[in-house]
Amino acid sequence: MRVILDSVHSQVPETIAKLDRRFDIVVSLDSHLDVSLGGDDLLYPRELHVIAARTGAHTKIAEVTHAPVIVAIPEEMMVAHASDIESKLPSDLRIPDSTESVASVVDFLYRERGISIFQSPPRSLLELVPKLKDRPWLLDIDVDYMQEMQDECYTRIVDAQPGVLQPIERVIEFVRSTRPEVITVSEAKLSAVRAEGSSISKLLKSFRNMGCQVEEDSLLDDASVIRGISVCNEFYSTVSTVLMRKHVGEMMEGDFQGFKRDEKAAARDFFARKGYVSRFDKAPAK
Repeated sequence: MRVILDSVHSQVPETIAKLDRRFDIVVSLDSHLDVSLGGDDLLYPRELHVIAARTGAHTKIAEVTHAPVIVAIPEEMMVAHASDIESKLPSDLRIPDSTESVASVVDFLYRERGISIFQSPPRSLLELVPKLKDRPWLLDIDVDYMQEMQDECYTRIVDAQPGVLQPIERVIEFVRSTRPEVITVSEAKLSAVRAEGSSISKLLKSFRNMGCQVEEDSLLDDASVIRGISVCNEFYSTVSTVLMRKHVGEMMEGDFQGFKRDEKAAARDFFARKGYVSRFDKAPAK
């Protein structure tokens, strides 16, 4: 087995593409659904592009592998994701029942993106074993999926109660039971990767003890990743979300032109204030 370590989830699709191998199926362990289409990434300065692309990592993995993708996500995080989607819709279009709302999102992702949702916990990862037997497959791990990794990942789940996230031992048990050909691991802080007693170091040691070859592909320094995430989150919450609500009526009719025009103009001003050169501007001559 081969384990490949990247800093952020959006680096994983390129890592997979470089393998030049066919996989029948991909299983991704994650506490978030990274299923945006990625078109909005073009708004961001080049220095932030890999950070902004994190929100579309699952979509991109499906594109580069041409394989079915199963995202194992904790049930409570799936409910939170569906609730976030509902909050952006006009009140008359919202689904008040959380179970129905989750079912709607699950159906959309399967129908439109070829992505299946497996809510674990509470379901056991070992239920996936029959789907993977005797097939070439890839396991993608975003470390924020595991309870013990919350102080070592870039986007932690705040105040997660016991049982909400997956214990690291369950992930190790799953790998031992299925032995995927390739495992990609991302979203662990570089400082944690370098610390001998960290949870990520213990996970990688467990993989080595199973005979895995562990490789570092592209690791970024913590400061640049953390600042990039902060700036991208601020742009999304204070600019994009506000404009979505302003244009939601026309967008529901299939007209995105007004939203895109206003978002592009706002992006130029926002990132200039943050000290970044817009993708729509030329860098000053040296």
